[in-house]
Amino acid sequence: MHICLWSPMQRGEFDISTPGAHPCYRKIAPCGNINASSSSPRTSLVAGSKYNVEFQQNLNHYYTGKPGALDISFAVGLNPSENDFRVLHSFSDYNSMNQITQTNFSIQINLPNEPCDECILRVRYLSNNPGEDDHGTTFHQCSDVKLTPNLLNTLKKDQEHKDELIENINKQRNDDPHDCCVPESYVNAFFHSIPAIDYRSEGLIFYDKKAQQMRVTVTVNGGRGNTTYDGVFDMWMNFTSGYQYYFNRNNGKCDLYGLDLWNDWCFGNKYNQSEDFVAADVSCSSPFGPTHKCNQWRNGEFLFETYASDRCLPSSISRPSGERIIYIAGGTGPIPPSTFTPNPACIKQKTVKHASPQWMKLHF
Repeated sequence: MHICLWSPMQRGEFDISTPGAHPCYRKIAPCGNINASSSSPRTSLVAGSKYNVEFQQNLNHYYTGKPGALDISFAVGLNPSENDFRVLHSFSDYNSMNQITQTNFSIQINLPNEPCDECILRVRYLSNNPGEDDHGTTFHQCSDVKLTPNLLNTLKKDQEHKDELIENINKQRNDDPHDCCVPESYVNAFFHSIPAIDYRSEGLIFYDKKAQQMRVTVTVNGGRGNTTYDGVFDMWMNFTSGYQYYFNRNNGKCDLYGLDLWNDWCFGNKYNQSEDFVAADVSCSSPFGPTHKCNQWRNGEFLFETYASDRCLPSSISRPSGERIIYIAGGTGPIPPSTFTPNPACIKQKTVKHASPQWMKLHF
């Protein structure tokens, strides 16, 4: 849901130190209700050049009923209208299976070839999630930029045109017989690594479809600190009550979030996961499963793998950047209800850090 942009730097305040950061929550089009002036800070870029736009999806609100998308757009002017923006790149939202995620993206675009002194580069998250409809379901971040001329652009026109071809995310997709969902009740362990920022975590996932509850335990970078980068956490997600608790074991503090709608843990377009089937019965890329066979799906730069069996247990999720989540020791069967009982410190928590309009209608 939340989204923050740092390259080029967004208008106004900036903070990605925690999930659900307030500066990442800007919904009113076209620029989150934040206007600029001729004296506003402005990033100078070269017209017609390639540029890596870097931003973070600060919370994930994937909606299986109508999967959303993220896009990068451009407009000329100091404070242009919504109709002035043209999309340069778009890609599908992905199901992180957990609202409280912070996913960084670095997307290379081709900047327009026309110089301008006052123009805007914008990133949007079009969630399509009805649980997020307080001022619409789209989130905006705008950055003020200036495009300077480059005489070499004319000579590179033909090559640049090839590079400007945008991936066709919305191509015709057919249901594939390999599309599947995990068992209604299962537990597995995971390892998550992001080499670029020296991040590693490990933990357990408990999933119960009938009860519409999940629990995730995670230890980050050894778990000896109190921050999201080095702590030990429990997350309880009750989609019936609309609560998600985020408990820090090291300092005993608990944050309360409001949840959106339930997402089944599924793979493939048959279940509205915005994932195209790639291959069946290929060698698993996970170091824990090279002797096993896996099925693969792709959503943009995310490659999803499940073990090639009728149980559809996940094997890994990976990205070209080197980021990878590896799942091991998948098990099915009933989960004791006590597993989904939050820590007493969470039960006492009444302040909601983020609550969707749907949650507020149910509880206030």
